Amino acid sequence: MTTSLVEWQENEFNEALKQENLCVVEFSAPWCNACKITEPAVVEVAGNLPEAKFAKVDVSKNPGLASRMGVMSLPNILIIVKGQVKEQIIGAANKSKIDEKVRKYI
Repeated sequence: MTTSLVEWQENEFNEALKQENLCVVEFSAPWCNACKITEPAVVEVAGNLPEAKFAKVDVSKNPGLASRMGVMSLPNILIIVKGQVKEQIIGAANKSKIDEKVRKYI
């Protein structure tokens, strides 16, 4: 089971979108309390859904990527299918909500 999310920089994000069918990316920041609450739920879902590639992007380190993807609030989870954003979960989310939204694309 996954114990943490791999952190992507902009180049890894771009490559994953080209190569992966389904990506779940949590945009967050170390100072974001809601992100600290949500990340364990994302990690747990990631451990149960090997069909999807899960990662996180620190908006403090990648502000251009966050802007490009339209991320204006944190946490912000993007469900990306074949390079296109299909779902967005804004704000703190629990495991069941994340799991339900991701499973629609598996």
